[in-house]
Amino acid sequence: MTGQQHEDEYSDELIALLELVWGKGFLSPGGPEAVAAIVRNNDLTDKQVLDIGCGLGGIELVLARDYGARVTGIDIEAELVRRANALMAREGQADRVECRLVQPGPLPFEDGAFDVVFGKDSWIHIEDKAGFFAEVFRVLKPGGQLLAGDWMRSDRPYGKDMEYFFEMEGLTYHMDTIENYGAVIRAAGFVDVELQDIADAYRIQGHREYQDMRGRLKPAMIDALGEDGQAHFEENWRAMTVVLDTGELRPGRFWARRPA
Repeated sequence: MTGQQHEDEYSDELIALLELVWGKGFLSPGGPEAVAAIVRNNDLTDKQVLDIGCGLGGIELVLARDYGARVTGIDIEAELVRRANALMAREGQADRVECRLVQPGPLPFEDGAFDVVFGKDSWIHIEDKAGFFAEVFRVLKPGGQLLAGDWMRSDRPYGKDMEYFFEMEGLTYHMDTIENYGAVIRAAGFVDVELQDIADAYRIQGHREYQDMRGRLKPAMIDALGEDGQAHFEENWRAMTVVLDTGELRPGRFWARRPA
């Protein structure tokens, strides 16, 4: 969470739409299965895990309930943090999870405070990637792990389809290529860096989501968002499938370790 001004961008309408598509508590694709794909075979039992960009808390719930982690989730939007903590209370995980509102800037934790830093599709909003990963390195214990995924871009200049997708999204994105992510992570001091491009898999999923919006999800979307809202987000998803097809939008995952 690097030093930049922030205005809340996740409206009630956008939250309602994303939970319809991606599941209760999730602001990005895949739900528990996507969390599992990032965790892989790592044992998180009683590990101190920092999730940067906790959103609505779905990730925290999975990490605590399914993997036995002790989770600190942080976000820069107060309403998201409020909803995340409410979810922990409802699901009986408040003793294992704390979600906190933070300001953009250096992470508000001591050096070496966490065993694991986790992230899922939220670091796209951070502009200063080098400064951010230096902070992630700092708050990890020696030997600590970085487990994350994010939405990335191709190495081509943005085309008109990508610019239109950004316009429809209405969110502030600072994308980078998966190769640059790897370079910045290594430059921060991490070792055992592994990168995985999952664009082909999400391209298939994105098209399925678009068809759901035009079919089975449409009545629920109209109930939640009204006809204009439903039409907007259907067009938003159509625009997303275009940039997935052209390869301009390229979700990925990455893993690394702070040296012992």
